[in-house]
Amino acid sequence: MLNQRLEVRQKLNLKLLLKQDLELLTYQTQELEKLIHEEVLVNPLIKGVFKKIPKSFEVKETVPYQIPYTPSELEELQQNIKLELEGKEQELALELLNYLNEKGFLSKSVEEISDVLRCSVEELEKVRQKVLRLEPLGVCSKDVWEFLELQIEEIYPEEEEILKKALRDLKRGKKLKPEIKGKLSRLRLFPLSSSAEKVYTFAKVDAIIEEENGEFFIYLYEDFIDIDLNEEYWELYKKSRNLQKELKEAFERYESIRKVLDIRRRNLRKVLEKIVERQKDFLTGKGSLKPLTLREVSSEIGIHESTLSRIVNSKYVKTPVGTYSLRTFFVRESAEGLTQGELMKLIKEIVENEDKRKPYSDQEIANILKEKGFKVARRTVAKYREMLGIPSSRERRI
Repeated sequence: MLNQRLEVRQKLNLKLLLKQDLELLTYQTQELEKLIHEEVLVNPLIKGVFKKIPKSFEVKETVPYQIPYTPSELEELQQNIKLELEGKEQELALELLNYLNEKGFLSKSVEEISDVLRCSVEELEKVRQKVLRLEPLGVCSKDVWEFLELQIEEIYPEEEEILKKALRDLKRGKKLKPEIKGKLSRLRLFPLSSSAEKVYTFAKVDAIIEEENGEFFIYLYEDFIDIDLNEEYWELYKKSRNLQKELKEAFERYESIRKVLDIRRRNLRKVLEKIVERQKDFLTGKGSLKPLTLREVSSEIGIHESTLSRIVNSKYVKTPVGTYSLRTFFVRESAEGLTQGELMKLIKEIVENEDKRKPYSDQEIANILKEKGFKVARRTVAKYREMLGIPSSRERRI
């Protein structure tokens, strides 16, 4: 009977895991290791497994695109907007962030904001709906009720109708069943928990890609850390009813963490395999990054795009050509089939070969690209120039 219950638990859908456990997908390796150490101390059923971590997982070179602190939730959202949206949609999404309160809700109505931004309500609402589903989830919600409904859609899709009805009953002051109330209590009340920046020193990478004689090998940090069941307490758990009640929560926590660790390990490896498959030329120093999107990879490996986004965020991989954020390998196709990286490379080359006494303006660079057959807007040139750290034409003038 017990084994049957365990089998049922192991088949739980990812969406049924607690929100706080889903956050483990976003943890960097050192954060994950610290959390497991803490769980071993407070949970009698968890026994940590820590093998000797190879020194190759340590990073000594400068990490490209690394910033000297963990970005705040709002900065993470800004980064995701720039990665997932383009053109007018990106501009409107970034503008929306100027109308947030400290909890992550809109401080004005969509109608009021659309008047200020001089766009249609329908256009702005379409963008807002996309922002809502980026990480961190739910930023730009109109109120707590919309945020709660969004979390239900993401975490409890199988019970969406029941739980949304429970929310409506709660608004009307009706009492809820303990089981339903328990599930709703696991939802967050605010999209942004804090805007504070956490300082850290980047010391370890999450994965390593090595190449030897044209063959690639992938190593994960997770291969060296895990959790096991404490057999002594497990035997007590099975034999004693009193202890079953006391240790039920600890056992569920063990199962949930084990489930998420398995999801992290399995899907991170699949993601890296897709990256190696698509970006082989870049990883061997023979070419630029090719177009690759989260949607494409999530479809191929069979997980939701939002889950993949959680797995990819804040992860770093050491490759034969340097250490990069996993996000670096996901690039949209840009002008005339160019990727963002290829377009940035062209802009850099144009600036490097310009007359320093009369440097090109962003519009002039756009015109040069147009002559080469690439139709690029001036504001796109400006955005990529800033990403490359290239000053404006006035500042470049000698």
